[in-house]
Amino acid sequence: MKKIHKLKVIAISMISSILTLYTSCDFIAAGSNLMAERYEFEISRDSIMQTLMNFNAKQIASFKDSIFRVGKGDPYFYEGYAINFSHNEIYYLSIPIASSRSHELLLISVRNIQSGEIFIINKEPNSKHEITLRKTIIKNFEQRVLDKLGVWYVNKGNAMNKGY
Repeated sequence: MKKIHKLKVIAISMISSILTLYTSCDFIAAGSNLMAERYEFEISRDSIMQTLMNFNAKQIASFKDSIFRVGKGDPYFYEGYAINFSHNEIYYLSIPIASSRSHELLLISVRNIQSGEIFIINKEPNSKHEITLRKTIIKNFEQRVLDKLGVWYVNKGNAMNKGY
C-alpha cells in the first residue's frame, strides 16, 4: 500500500513539473523579452524582415544596412530596426528565431536620432509618465511604421499581459 502511494506521489510530481515547464517556457526562457510589445503577422518571419528592410530602404536610397542579424547578446532572436527619418526615430526590433510563432515581431525600444535619447519598451514602466510615453511610442510605431508596411498585423500586447 505504501509503495503504491509513493508511486502516485512521484507520478503526480513528475507530471506537475513537466506541465509547469511546458506552460512557463516563455517566462523562463533566455531572452524572453517579457515586456516587449508583440505583434503577430500573417506573413512569415523572413517576409517580415524583408518588408522592414524595404521600408528602411525607402526612407533613404543609400541606406542599405538594415539587415536583421542574430543577436550578439541574445542568440535566440534576430535583431534589426525600422527607421522613420521624418520623425527622427529608430525602432529596435526582435524576431524569435526558433519559435512556433514564426510570424511574430517584438518592439524592444525606440531612439531619437537627434537627441540620442532611448526609451526601452522591454521593461516595466516605473511611473504614470512612463506608461503614457510607452502608449504614445507604441501608437506611433503602429501608425508610422507598421501601417505603412501594407501587411496585416495584430498587437498582442506583452507576455506579462499588462495593458497600459
